[in-house]
Amino acid sequence: MLTCSPGSPAMATLGQLVANSLWFAFDALDHQKTGVVTKSQLKVLTQNVGVLLKVDRRVENCIEDYLSSKQLTFEQYLYFLTHEVLAEVDDGATPYKDLKLHHDILENTFWLLGRTAFLQRDTPVFSEDSVYKLFRIFCLLADRSPSRKGLLQVTLNVQEMSEVTRYLVTALGREWDCHDFHQLASIISCFTFPVFLTFLEGRYAQDAEVPALHQAVNGIYNSFIGQVLKRGKVYQRAWWAPVWVSRELEIVPWAVTAPSQKLSPKAAAVAIVVGKAEVPLTPSATVHSIPDEPDARNCRFTICLESNKLVQLAATDHRSKSEWLRALDTAIQYSTDPMPYQSILSAIRKSEHAEEEARETAERIRRASQADIIENTQAELMAEKLARAEAEAAAKQEAAARQEEEKRVTELQKLRLQLETLLEEETQAKRDEEIVRNLQARVLSEEWEKREELERLQAEQRRMLDEEKKKRQAFEVLQEEKDSQLREAEKRLRKLEADRLRLDRELRSAREKIVMSERGKELLEAKMKVKERTPPVRTYSLRPIRKERGSTPMRSSSFNAHAARLFKFRSKTEDSNGNENSNGTVESV
Repeated sequence: MLTCSPGSPAMATLGQLVANSLWFAFDALDHQKTGVVTKSQLKVLTQNVGVLLKVDRRVENCIEDYLSSKQLTFEQYLYFLTHEVLAEVDDGATPYKDLKLHHDILENTFWLLGRTAFLQRDTPVFSEDSVYKLFRIFCLLADRSPSRKGLLQVTLNVQEMSEVTRYLVTALGREWDCHDFHQLASIISCFTFPVFLTFLEGRYAQDAEVPALHQAVNGIYNSFIGQVLKRGKVYQRAWWAPVWVSRELEIVPWAVTAPSQKLSPKAAAVAIVVGKAEVPLTPSATVHSIPDEPDARNCRFTICLESNKLVQLAATDHRSKSEWLRALDTAIQYSTDPMPYQSILSAIRKSEHAEEEARETAERIRRASQADIIENTQAELMAEKLARAEAEAAAKQEAAARQEEEKRVTELQKLRLQLETLLEEETQAKRDEEIVRNLQARVLSEEWEKREELERLQAEQRRMLDEEKKKRQAFEVLQEEKDSQLREAEKRLRKLEADRLRLDRELRSAREKIVMSERGKELLEAKMKVKERTPPVRTYSLRPIRKERGSTPMRSSSFNAHAARLFKFRSKTEDSNGNENSNGTVESV
């Protein structure tokens, strides 16, 4: 039974992971927004958590004996839940791979309790599933801090907001503008989850398509919550034969796995050939790069597991091979860490940001101290001047008793000394001013050089964009020319097809005429043979006399030319078709 107050013992890992999402569920139960919730309401929530974690005992009954008040603050309830319930599955050193399932289940439950306020927006852009995934990312990276009213709230700092926004903009295929983001985020000190959603929807997701937004959010979710370090296509060597099989793999900090989707028959067959779909990674596992060899697959590398089993893989290219090797080294390094990999990176970023802010604060203090030293020096110089003036006045009063001639000489000498002193002081003051002016000029020149570099980069980006536009326009013009040439070629092809059909009709007509003329010729030859075989009764001269022969009409030259063309065409037709027609003609003769 817990009776101590929160504070001294270290919080278990699972308690740290679900603390932010638990706050949203706790805030949903706090209807009056006073920062406390009654134990009766928290008892139901505790019972649900115990059931989800499969705790054997009834942990909800312990909350009545925890502290003497009837209400609990969030920190008090978190301490109770961590040490009384979550400690059943997490001893503080449990690797995250064993806690991930509990982490997902608890955050989904806390989301169901506190989601109502986030889904009721005026102009929602993200779907409910996308809002849930962004909620998970927000809870992983956010911090708890007191608000202006003194109540606890969960917020995301500008550094982590910039990281999430950069991932989203890059996943949408757009160019990340860090300067534009900081201009927009400069007026917001910290991002609560509603402000987080409004900022993303209003600035970066307004003009994006719904499928693109869904895909981008899924990619960010896989990177931050799924802990996917690398995902892509590789070739894996089968364990039973020298066969390389292409498959999709992803690397998480504790294993190399195949994506958890429904396997097709082909993918199931591939899994049988190359082995199981998950290869566990431990700190004792090692990764080795294999140099390329002739007559062997390029870009090979191996994973030597703790059980001395060797997994042979091959990337598609050398760049992909380097990415796979780097991801495997990172996964092996963080394989037994109790915190998620992205949470560790977030802590590193926050630490670096805090160190940078400390350096900037120290620099501002140093500059302010230098200004104070200069002011103090000037005040001391002014005091010395006043003291010297008083001393000179006293000297003048003491020298008044002297003789008038000596008084005049003394006054001239004192005046000369005063002028020399003032000249030296003015010279020193000008030197100090010159030093300050040079420092300011150097700082200004450095700022100006940075601005020119940024402008040069912006101009270069604009130039590259213009070149891409020109290339696209040239490609569109070329495409239009190709389309017009294709249409013209189709038009010519249709015309040639029509001419071919017309010539085919003329060819068939000519062939029919030739066949008819051949048949007439054969009939005429047959008649002449019959006449030659029949003996004439009387003999008459069938040859006309010279006068009658001259009166016989002659055929026109056009008829002879036409007959010659027909005969020539018939000869070519007979040659192309074989000796069939020529043999028939010979037999008829």
